[in-house]
Amino acid sequence: MKKYKNYVALFYVLSVFFVIPIYNKGTYENISVHKTDAYLFLCGITLVLYVITSVIDDLQKINDESLRKRTFSKVDVAMAIFGGVVLISTLLSDSIKESVYGVPGFGMGALTIILMILSFFFISRYYFYNTWVVHVIVASSVLPTILAILNRTGFDPLSMFSSSADAQNSLYVSTFGNYGWYSEYMAIIIPIAVYMLFTTKDKIERVLYGAYVALVVLAIISCGTTMMLVSALIAVLFAFKRKFLPDRKIVDAKLAPWIVAGVMLVYLVCVLFISRNGDLANGRGYIWKLSFDLYGSLPLDKKIIGVGPNRYMYALNDYLAAKPEAAAEFASRFNGLALTSAHSEYLDYLVCTGFHGLLAYLYLIFRVVERFLETGLGKKDREIAFIAAVSYMAYSFANFSMVCATPMFFILLAMVAKERR
Repeated sequence: MKKYKNYVALFYVLSVFFVIPIYNKGTYENISVHKTDAYLFLCGITLVLYVITSVIDDLQKINDESLRKRTFSKVDVAMAIFGGVVLISTLLSDSIKESVYGVPGFGMGALTIILMILSFFFISRYYFYNTWVVHVIVASSVLPTILAILNRTGFDPLSMFSSSADAQNSLYVSTFGNYGWYSEYMAIIIPIAVYMLFTTKDKIERVLYGAYVALVVLAIISCGTTMMLVSALIAVLFAFKRKFLPDRKIVDAKLAPWIVAGVMLVYLVCVLFISRNGDLANGRGYIWKLSFDLYGSLPLDKKIIGVGPNRYMYALNDYLAAKPEAAAEFASRFNGLALTSAHSEYLDYLVCTGFHGLLAYLYLIFRVVERFLETGLGKKDREIAFIAAVSYMAYSFANFSMVCATPMFFILLAMVAKERR
């Protein structure tokens, strides 16, 4: 039955990468809500298929002693710890319902996080790498990318905009609802394409990936973000190393904690520096300072366990209600709009799941990096997954979890940490 579980895992991987990005109902109104519903629906189908195959498999192997000998890897333990922290934060939040479902339109509450964690365990055990899947994943982004470029040149072939909206100047592009959402999604796809371009030995593949990368460059210029360039640079550097120094081991697993700690230290310094000027980083300076102020105002228990997954907006509203001066500055900057996240996944975890939630997430990242340095170097499937995961981590320094990219990130983590069974 392992073969059928692989089919179930393959269904989940392809549906998340292929269906979620292009799914829409012909309008930008509530598009993120619809995508969240679609993701939960796909998870439901996957769960049903898994239960069916598992029941049949367990009945066939009811006397198989090997079933009792399976152990958890260090990455498994780290992922389980992160899941446990999320559940604690949810159960002890001021509103369990809000923590479970998250902000409407984002849907990155405990329900989605736990489903992504479950997908990690399933894929790391039953998904088997196939090159054609990589081709399909990259190819699935071609249509959204073409649509994004067309939108920025003033065309709206899907009639997603209202009659009064200007496609060329709108913040919305393609089938995502926001150019930032499209960019974060592409931060995962770009590294895969760049890696394939530099490493494939097939001439036809090289031509196709070259054409694709050229298309993406046009998209970055017309509707991308600065962080997309950072993600692309990460992929290029890794691909160059793989191409020209394939046998040289620059780092080993012993350096993993220092690498993660060093990167986070640099990130913290950058955040603190940018927070001193509210207009830096497209207004993130103000948002990050506000997030630190919000976290600092929390009682000790909430500093530890957080306010609940994806409850940043609700906690911020309570904070502003108690701080008239802060509320006045916020109103002048956002003009009645809601701020749904800290615009940094790491600050979001700090506020929403507390200090122990952020530590659990960083511990998970450390274990994944360690696992890759131990077993992934030189293995094409793991290298593809790792550079795409690193690109997501870099992009999320200045962005937030969302259904168009974060479930893909957990798939990539599973591919890096997967077991050879």
